[in-house]
Order: sequence, then structure tokens, then C-alpha cells
Amino acid sequence: MAKAHTLTDNFNDNSLNSSKWAVYGPVQEVNRRLEFRPDGGIANYAGCRATAAYDLTDSFFQLEVSQALLQSTPSSETTFFARGTGGERVLFVVGGGELACVLNTATLARVPYDPERHRWWRMRESASVIHWEVSADGREWTALVSKQLDAALRTVFTTLTVEFQAGCFQPTTSPGVAIFDSFNTPPESLPRRTEERRLSALATREKAARLAAERPHPEHFNNNDEVNYPDRPFIGNFSKGLKHDTVGDPDPISYGSLLRALESRDPGDFEEILQPAGAVKLVNPQAGLAFELSGPDAQAVTQPPAPRFDSKRAAAEMGELYWMALARDVPFVNYAAEAGVANSIIERAIRSLTTEFPLFGGTPTVTAQNLFRGIFPGEQVGPYVSQFLWKGNSDPRKPDGKGRDADEGYITYGSQVIDQRQLTVKGAELGAAADYLTQFATWLAVQNGRDDRGKDQFDPMPRFIRNLRDGANFVHFDQVVNAYLNAAFLLLSEPLGNQLSGMGASRPQVDKEFPCNPGNPYDPPGTAGDSRTQVGFTTFGPIHLLQLLIEVSGRAGRAVWWQKWGVHRRLRPEEYGGRIDNHLSGRRTYPLDTSILNSLSTGLLSPYFSERWGSFLLPQAYPEGAPLHPAYGAGHATISGACATLLKAYFDESAPIESPVIARADGLALDPYTGAGATQMTVGGELNKLAGNIALFRSAAGVHWRTDYCESLLLGERVALGLLQEMSLTFNEDDAFFQFTRFDGTRVRIFDGRVEPA
Repeated sequence: MAKAHTLTDNFNDNSLNSSKWAVYGPVQEVNRRLEFRPDGGIANYAGCRATAAYDLTDSFFQLEVSQALLQSTPSSETTFFARGTGGERVLFVVGGGELACVLNTATLARVPYDPERHRWWRMRESASVIHWEVSADGREWTALVSKQLDAALRTVFTTLTVEFQAGCFQPTTSPGVAIFDSFNTPPESLPRRTEERRLSALATREKAARLAAERPHPEHFNNNDEVNYPDRPFIGNFSKGLKHDTVGDPDPISYGSLLRALESRDPGDFEEILQPAGAVKLVNPQAGLAFELSGPDAQAVTQPPAPRFDSKRAAAEMGELYWMALARDVPFVNYAAEAGVANSIIERAIRSLTTEFPLFGGTPTVTAQNLFRGIFPGEQVGPYVSQFLWKGNSDPRKPDGKGRDADEGYITYGSQVIDQRQLTVKGAELGAAADYLTQFATWLAVQNGRDDRGKDQFDPMPRFIRNLRDGANFVHFDQVVNAYLNAAFLLLSEPLGNQLSGMGASRPQVDKEFPCNPGNPYDPPGTAGDSRTQVGFTTFGPIHLLQLLIEVSGRAGRAVWWQKWGVHRRLRPEEYGGRIDNHLSGRRTYPLDTSILNSLSTGLLSPYFSERWGSFLLPQAYPEGAPLHPAYGAGHATISGACATLLKAYFDESAPIESPVIARADGLALDPYTGAGATQMTVGGELNKLAGNIALFRSAAGVHWRTDYCESLLLGERVALGLLQEMSLTFNEDDAFFQFTRFDGTRVRIFDGRVEPA
């Protein structure tokens, strides 16, 4: 029997070796690694099993686990195990934020899972002792636990089959992607370009950035759509503002000029990108090439590949976008009632996403409560819209109707106020032509760079956000950080009381309703860590917080701009809609998944598009459609993920949101909310919801995909974590730390340059 360590594979040839491995479920050897993508919404596993048995005695099995499944629910598992002929097992398993070491049915050790320190897993037998070992680099190993084997069990270990898998033993929303590499092979050096970037960042940051420079820079992989369709070059990629043929497919020479600039990184080559005459300029393709002086370098964080153009997931996400476009004018307060009306937009959307598009990336069993919502903690609790987009502060000193009560919607900005109402755009109920790019000629002109900005039809009546169109309008004109500065001022200024009207002798902006994070050395007052003589201001105070929100926005933006231009170049939904319209109109055929074609032709979407607009194009909420940069990742979502993380790191995320409100159907006033989840809303949950709102309102406009939301919030969170990690090295205050819950539900503490499970 061959020894365990003789089975080797670095998975570098992008073709699974069937003489060594048998696979089951959605497994691909691509990007010189194995990617396991278990389906969301059902109990299922993807795995890879050795075709032969091996002898583990005086030998080892080791595996590089580049990424485990999302840790948000305990039903998701990422496992590595060797099995005997009688069912005996030696096992590593990650789930629910913990890494467990198991022998047969006994769990011998359980530790908080750290993806960096636990990147390599090894099971090793020597002198009748089995060792479970982990490593950050595949060179220096730490034993988590060891176990003496009796003679009978050691005999079993001479004939073991090794296997690794990822999946869910219960239906799970969007379990994520597990990535494996380097089976029984030594760690490989980073590619030349990535290594040069890491060393350049080290030189730029010098001594002050030692921690950031020691972070390994990941390799970046896209979904290969640029080479997946050689007979239709670049149909799955962003090309808006470049040249196109008569049906809107990218001109290969024009697209090639973009690739040339991105490959050379020469500023002069960016000036030579071939655009149609008079086209709108591309948005900042060099941004991701800038260096950062604090926080992670723009290229030190990454995202998994987006769904392929021809995938069922892409089609399902597009199905949701068609329904969001149709539902733009339905008030959120009416969702529950309309869900009970046969063949209403809401009722049909719920049926369609549940039955026609179950892989759309949201909660698979769709209801009026979770329709078009995000998936992270707090996003499906209470009303659709975060309280931070509706409520104001209460201040008993102010006149009634001018900020005395929180349901009047005025946020205190010093002696000024910000009104949560906005001048939104007219919807169909006001007789406006509120949806754009529904005619092929107009769509094609905009793809070729025609500038249709500024043609919005505004509603002169200020309104609270009441539907998807209002939300889409909010994220059309913001600078992303707006909503988070508003949330910060609201949380900093609310006086003690019932969070609706000022109470008793509370002093606004002095007697604070919302406490700071437990690691703040100056606040909350009266706690063990509270200073007897000082308050925070430019450290652990309001200026510190406001500085961080602006700072992390730029850093998160540059990180996602590298993903957009330097890695993925994913097409916008409006471009995908053009491919659908060409296909169904007979202009040209494409490898589109049949689910979206069937729904538009004969399914639940079929009564609407060709009948209402005479095309199958995705109606855009903005006259100009999507902006002139690729879809994935999403700028709004990445910056939102970063800003929400910082606010959770500053305030006590467990503090309750009392007296919640909901906008009326006309958006003219806020009413008390007493529905589902009214007593379960927290600062942390509503900040997660705020991030989800800002991201998904861009989807409601028709300019982003659901994947852009879920993966980009996580990208922004990683940027914020890195910035806080480095910042934690600089404080003079003793025992100060940041502690909060990540989007996947795990809790972390950041202290003295370390990010640890809390």
C-alpha cells in the first residue's frame, strides 16, 4: 500500500486527474486550484475523493484550504478527512466559525477558525500517534491536538481513503465558495507580478506599514468569460463606452485596446483606448493601480470569480432584476397585502423567484418579508428600509415639526439638520416615463457612449424612501458615504429616551442614548474601562469616527476598482439584457441559460416586457443606464461594507432600536412600525440592513447584480478590518480594542495589530 504522502496534486493544469480523483457535485479545477460551489437553497455537497486507498502510518495527508464556505450558519461545512474500510475517520471540519478535529465520532479539539493561521491542514501519523496540525504558510506547523492510537486502529490507518468536501446538511442561503489547493505539495511562490506588487507596497509603506506588507497578496481570478466564447468574443464582459457592432456586441479591437492598457499599466496606453467619437469617458480604470499608505493595499484583497455569462446563477440573478424593475413603484408597506393578490407583481415575483429562479442568491423560499432583501444578519428583520434612512433625532428644544421627534426625519448636524426626505423622481403613478433604455436603438446608442445623464423627471414633493424607485434615486446621486455620515450623526446625537421623542432632562449630544463599543476606553460612561478624567475626541471620539468613514471609503473604492477593471470586467445587467433581446428577437444567438429565456417567453415574466415596451431589454431607472465601469465588484456595496463595519466597531451593535417607523405608501410621513421583528431590531442589524439597502437599491436601478452586493460587502469589510488592524498598533490608550460581528455572523476583536475571534 502506497504511503499517504505519495499522493500529490497541485491542481495547476486546470484539468482534474481522474486517475487520482473522483468528484461529485459542482466541482471545477480552474484557476490552478479546485473550486467547490454547493448550490444554495438545498442540502447538498460538492467533493473530491481519492480513487485509491493509502497508508497513513508514518506518513501524512495535507491540504491547502484557501477559502472555506461562509460561516454564517452552522449547517455549512468544509471538511478534510480520511476514512477506513469500516467507517473509521480522522477529520478536520470547519463550520459555524470553528475548526474541529475529530477521530471517529469523538471531537478532540475545537478552536475558533482563523482563515489565515489555519490555511493549511495536515493529518500526520508517527509512532502510533495521530496529529492534527495547521499552518499559515505550509512550512511551520502547529499541532491542535494529538491522540495515541491503539494497535487495532493503527492497523486500520494502513488502508485509508482521503476526501475533502464542502456543502450544507440543511438548505442554506448562498453558502459561498470553498477553494482548495496544493494537496501534499509544498507551498508555491506567488506569481512574479503579484510578488512585485507586494514588495513595492512594502517599499512605499516603509516601516509604518510592516503589518500590511506582511499580508500575503492573493492571486486574482475571474470567471474566464473573456475566453469562454471564442465565436462571440467578449459577449460576457463589460464594454459600455467602447465600440460595438450593429447589435451591440463588443468590437474586439476596441476591447483589446482596453486589455492592452490594463496589462501594460502604462498611463499612455489608457489614453489610447478606442472609444466611439464623443463617447462618455470610462470611469477611473487606473484607480486600482494606486498604492495605499494604510490599510490593505488595493490588490491585497480579492473576490471569487463572478458567475459565468452562460450560468444558471447569472440567469437567476437577471430574473430577480427584471422583477425589481417591474416592482419599482410598489410601496414597501404594501408588499404583504399584494403578496396575497393573485397575479400581482409582488405575488408573481415571489412565485417566480421561488420556482423559476431559485439560485438567484437570496433566500430560496421567497416571501413578502424577504423579497428583494439581503441575506446578512438583521437584513430581514423589521421593515425593508433601514431605520437609518428614515428616522431623525429627537430634541425637545426644537419646535414641533422641525426635529422635536425622531419620526419627523431630521438628523442633527451640529446646529443644522439633514432631512431624511429626498426629492425623488416621478414614478408611473405620476404619469412619468420613468423607465429608460427599453428601445433597442436608444440602448445601442448608450452602449456606444451617448451621454443621456440629466434627463431625470423629479417629483417636486419631498418624500421618505417608500419603494425601490425612491431607493434607486437615492443611490443615483449620493457619494455612498452620505448614508453612513447620517447614521453616525444620528447615533452620536440621540438623547436618552424612547428614541422617538426627547425625554425628561436628557441633554441632546451629551446624555447619549447609543453607547459606544465596549472596547472604547472613554465610553460608555460608568463601565469598568471608562476613563475617570478624559473623553475621546480625535481618538475614540466623533472626529475619529468621521475621519475613518471618509478614509475607508476611498480605500475600499480603490480595492473594488482593481476588481472591476483589473480582474473581472463583468458586464452590466443592461448589457446582458441586450443579449437576451437579440436572442429572443432573432438578431443573434447566445449561450444563455434557458431559465431566463423561458420565463420571458412563456413563464411568469412573459406578460410584461415585449407587451409593455416592445423589447426584452432590462428597463433602467436612470436615463443613462449603468455607469461607465464594470459591474463586479460594486462600488456602493464595497464602500457600504467598509463603512457599516466601522460603525459597528465604534458603537455597541447590540443596543436596541426602539420605536421603529415605516414610511407611508405616499412617502409623505413616517408611522410607527409594529409588525414582524419590531422588538428585535438592533444597531448592528440596522447597519447591516443599511449596507444591504444601499447595495441592492443599485440592483433595483438595474445597474448591478445580486452577486455584486453579497461579495462586495464582504470585500469592503476586509478593507475595514485591515485598516482597523493597523490603526490598533498606534493608540496610546491602554486596553482599547474594537469588537463587532462580521457579516457572516462571526465575532472578532481587534487589538494591538491582531484580529482574533471574540
